[in-house]
Amino acid sequence: MAITKKITFEGNTYHLGNKDRVGAAAVTQVDNTFEGDNTHSGANTVSGVTTFSSAPLYTGVERHAADAILTVDDGTSLLIFAHAGGSSRVITLPTATVGRHLRIFWEITQATSDRVLTAAGSDDITGQIATTVTGNAAGDGDIVSVTAGTTAITVVDDVLLGSQIDLYCGVAGTWLINGNLFVSAVGIVPTIA
Repeated sequence: MAITKKITFEGNTYHLGNKDRVGAAAVTQVDNTFEGDNTHSGANTVSGVTTFSSAPLYTGVERHAADAILTVDDGTSLLIFAHAGGSSRVITLPTATVGRHLRIFWEITQATSDRVLTAAGSDDITGQIATTVTGNAAGDGDIVSVTAGTTAITVVDDVLLGSQIDLYCGVAGTWLINGNLFVSAVGIVPTIA
């Protein structure tokens, strides 16, 4: 990596001599440990194997604990349903932007109402959602095919604690969906529109 001969810092321009440039090169060519809070902006390239001293945390966790409609924030990557619901509610998904992932997790049983997952704007949803009937040794359940062009998925009650849906975006404007919903009876499956 070439070390620049001139840099602007806090509005002042500095010309770097050989000693300054050698010092900068030494920092970039050896192992470095960053401590405290560090911010990297712009494009960053990481090569080799990246390890963490502790697991990275989800960013953008949104816990929905009210019986209300919701527009999921574009920065949300984990949406937790923490309210059983009192009436059918529309949940508008964030814009399907390439590289985004959104996990929806049921922290409580959705026992009394539906949740309608609705695509934002002209986005659509495609993929599959599996349902599993709890306490059923016969393994009853269904797979709902979510066809291209779907703009809304109604998740009907009863959806049980621990259910989850994942949405991924590989092409702008389209969510790829998969999930496993634990349900209380045969035939409780999401409907698509």
